[in-house]
Amino acid sequence: MWMLGGEVITRLNYDPTLRRKPVEKVTFDLLEEEGGPLIWPQITEQQQNAFDASCRKLYRFLQTALDNSQIPTK
Repeated sequence: MWMLGGEVITRLNYDPTLRRKPVEKVTFDLLEEEGGPLIWPQITEQQQNAFDASCRKLYRFLQTALDNSQIPTK
């Protein structure tokens, strides 16, 4: 999660318009069913695979929480 947080900070620095969005949205937008963003500077393939596995789990958790939330429509 430390690497994902670092990537969020990097993206916020490169794209100031993201600073106006909630951090939850910025973070969730970096995640996909297949994993997380490619980390730069490059990490080893084994480290990227482990990072992607963690990102997949976080993505599924957040997606389930979002699907199960009872957000009022009014």
